[in-house]
Amino acid sequence: MSARSTQEPEGRGEQERASRHPVLSVIGLPVLALAVIILVRSLVLQTFVIPSGSMEDTLVDGDRVAVTMYDADDLERGDVVVFRDPGGWLTVTEPTGLRGAVQDLLVALRILPEDPGHHLIKRVIGLPGDRVVADGSGTVSVNGVVLDEGYVKEGRSGSDVAFDVVVPEGFIWVMGDNRSNSADSRYHQDDAHGGFVPMSEVVGVAKAVVWPLDRLGTLSGGHEPFSAVPEP
Repeated sequence: MSARSTQEPEGRGEQERASRHPVLSVIGLPVLALAVIILVRSLVLQTFVIPSGSMEDTLVDGDRVAVTMYDADDLERGDVVVFRDPGGWLTVTEPTGLRGAVQDLLVALRILPEDPGHHLIKRVIGLPGDRVVADGSGTVSVNGVVLDEGYVKEGRSGSDVAFDVVVPEGFIWVMGDNRSNSADSRYHQDDAHGGFVPMSEVVGVAKAVVWPLDRLGTLSGGHEPFSAVPEP
């Protein structure tokens, strides 16, 4: 009598193994996809909705922007950055009850950014060591070079507020493109940080408008006014 063959038909072993773990097959892929999304939104890319007109006409209220997070420690003059409120720039009432619980869940899943409602978006005008000066009649200079700021909203001057500051190490000086309607570094010089934003509070650099569709476009071009600015 010949011995019975122990060889399984081709593919039968894999089918049986899959059938023994149907729940893993159903749950595994969604969990993996969620893990990838959380990783990307934690370390690579997030989106933020513009809440005001302080960056007009570059950005308008309701624009959704894509923000890269991996280059938050390598800023350049002219970058448009998203940062957490450094203290007292915003007045936000936190949701409570069910709304608060839903928000916490969305933050945990990285659908919403951490500290939702506590972020601002402005343009970097001064880096550590830079001397930023405005005479109050419209001109702004960095390290002695007067800026030709093409991104400033039409009809607005560079600054109607006079100031003369040197940016400390570890901080940046930021201003909105809609200068007469932007409560930026100029208006917080009496705060704890003197109007400067700690670089540790910068979430990332805004690279493009991704919504609405008729506003799609990159946010490049803001660096040109600083091309002749010398290092401090």
